Amino acid sequence: MHTRILAAVMALILSCQFVFAGSLVQVELAPIAHLEATLVVVGTDGTQTAYTPSELEAFPTYSLTTTTPWRDEPAKFEGVLLADILASGGLDKIDTITVMAENDYKTVLARELWENVDVLVATRVNSGVISRRARGPFLFVIDMDTLTHSEIADESSLVWMASRIEPGI
Repeated sequence: MHTRILAAVMALILSCQFVFAGSLVQVELAPIAHLEATLVVVGTDGTQTAYTPSELEAFPTYSLTTTTPWRDEPAKFEGVLLADILASGGLDKIDTITVMAENDYKTVLARELWENVDVLVATRVNSGVISRRARGPFLFVIDMDTLTHSEIADESSLVWMASRIEPGI
């Protein structure tokens, strides 16, 4: 009898996790030992600000449970909004930004994207740090449902191993 109740409770807990999939929720993150890394944000005046994962987490933090093109099973991503990072560096009103990754990947993102789509700069996945092997330590994530139905977001918006944001070309 107890086994059946326990199994029913576990099934309910697991099914509830997916009810909130895709919903961006503001959260408080507990301190964690992050990997050594920086995300450099270059302002329109050329000023460079280097953020560690912990420094980024001083911004309001959010949680998003979603799949990605490289993850079939939903994962819980936690981090900060790209729009908040851009606003702090004075980049929120320019037309485009260029985002570069440690592996030399580069993409240009339009203001229309960060103004209309919640782009999460994840610093954690499933409550742990994101290793470089897992595409971290900074990973741009968009809810998969939004990504597949959006006319302004696509896979090029998903930057892993992000290292630098600067005014676009």
